[in-house]
Amino acid sequence: MSDFRAMSLADARRDYLANSTTAMPIGGLIAWGSLAAIAWHMGDDLPVWIPFTAAAAPVPIALLIDRIRGTIGRWKQGNDNPVAKLFMRFIWVITLLSPFIIIAAMEAGEVDLVILGMAVFAGMIWVPHGWGADDPAGFIHFIMRALLCYAAYLLVPEPERGAAVAAAPALTYVYAILAMKKPESAQ
Repeated sequence: MSDFRAMSLADARRDYLANSTTAMPIGGLIAWGSLAAIAWHMGDDLPVWIPFTAAAAPVPIALLIDRIRGTIGRWKQGNDNPVAKLFMRFIWVITLLSPFIIIAAMEAGEVDLVILGMAVFAGMIWVPHGWGADDPAGFIHFIMRALLCYAAYLLVPEPERGAAVAAAPALTYVYAILAMKKPESAQ
């Protein structure tokens, strides 16, 4: 355990990056790609709870990937880092914003709004991650994701709209996998 009270912000950010995982964007690609396929197949019959599952699924998928890789220990390291604590608190911010999506979708009677809302809101987690890792790829990922999601929602007609919105985060996860700093680069 490190003494973060005496550690510089730059060192805390390096520690955060060193204890992060590259499995999370892979999990996101799998989860949102699956949602895109399911939404394309089911169309308006898509149960409203499925987009929430896609937004939450990257974490358990990433845990499984890291268990298979033998790097599961990273999930247990660095939890006392204030940068990691900020990241975890931001998950609560997104969680507390999620009822807005439900209310808006219920009022509009449109499940595509749930997909859009969860895609954008869940993407916000890449902002504190990118800041914490001192990596602009996190913020770029979020901006691309939000813009692609909004474009898909506004430009793609029904019945493909939901699938196109879900495909946008999957596409931006490809960028994240390629562009984000890797834990090994923390120096």
